[in-house]
Amino acid sequence: MSDFMHWMYDHYIKPQIESQPKDDAESMWFDFLDNELYDEQKKGIQAALAFYAVQGFRLGVRTGLGLKDDLG
Repeated sequence: MSDFMHWMYDHYIKPQIESQPKDDAESMWFDFLDNELYDEQKKGIQAALAFYAVQGFRLGVRTGLGLKDDLG
């Protein structure tokens, strides 16, 4: 990831994701991961989540640009 995408993840994408409401089952899984994983495993999962979140964000931007004429 570029420095810009790291910045976007830390300052825009991650806060947006974390602000979404979670139901009881989703909260349970997050709590389970937080309580059961070692610190190195947590870092690995966070790195993977950051990668996929940034790729999803980039895909959304590219899709929006590609569909701009069709969307009005």
